[in-house]
Amino acid sequence: MQKFDELLTNFSSDEKIRIGVVCANDEVTIQAVFNEKVRDFLEPILIGDKEKITGILAKFDFSARIVAADTEEACASIGVEMVQKKEIDFLMKGHIQTRTFLKAVVDRENGIAKSGLLSHVALNEIPAYHKLLLTTDGGMVTAPSKADKKILIQHGIEVMNKIGIAKPKVGLLAAAEKVNPKISSSVEAEEIMQEIQAEAPDSCWIDGPISLDLSLSKEVAAIKHYDSPVAGDTDIVVGPDITTMNVLGKSLTILAGAKMAGLIMGASVPIVMVSRGSTEEEKAYSILVAMYCSKR
Repeated sequence: MQKFDELLTNFSSDEKIRIGVVCANDEVTIQAVFNEKVRDFLEPILIGDKEKITGILAKFDFSARIVAADTEEACASIGVEMVQKKEIDFLMKGHIQTRTFLKAVVDRENGIAKSGLLSHVALNEIPAYHKLLLTTDGGMVTAPSKADKKILIQHGIEVMNKIGIAKPKVGLLAAAEKVNPKISSSVEAEEIMQEIQAEAPDSCWIDGPISLDLSLSKEVAAIKHYDSPVAGDTDIVVGPDITTMNVLGKSLTILAGAKMAGLIMGASVPIVMVSRGSTEEEKAYSILVAMYCSKR
């Protein structure tokens, strides 16, 4: 699939997907939940200031269940508790500090973190690329260890499986395709590739280290005589650190005209946590991907 609208066309569910919006006291967030692309599939549960939320719903003639909460901490706690009680299928961060929101998610006693690592995955629709591309991690894990990168890969595979890619192609990014002993990330990339090929060969095709141009361009791969099932056809690119992937993500949207959907994976449900600068459409597409990942 090349476009988010193809994901939208292919989506079906026998039941409405229950989205819990934490601190839904925000017009832009509520408009995204009621965006025409996704609203027919959703049962919104809006957590926060009842008076403000009621006013926003009335302004746009929307209708939704409201769960009243006075503080950001209370909103986050209620959202997490409702997930634990299986009353919510996925969470969306509203008008709340990220730190406050995630503190409730990862709380040792009452939280919903399950994999030991929360990670950010971005699914990108890029005009110059022939299919949707998942990039990770440009938003959560600052300097992933080798073990962390294997979890990032697993989270990426989970998302691709949910949208219908049974055996995705994974590229472990580096400056070049050859191992450089002076660059630890390139050494790690080769080790990770070998370990996953041995441990879970049916989960994905994987290549690393591999440069970005080789991973995305069959023409470059042909010129360099680089033979790999991943070259020019990558589904998932995993970077060495947050700076690399954050720069890549912003480059795709600003310079390449890409549309991006972002999710936090690693909790018991997907979490939509998008940038304040994201458009309503990007928020709606993030909700769409979360719908796939949380489908009952």
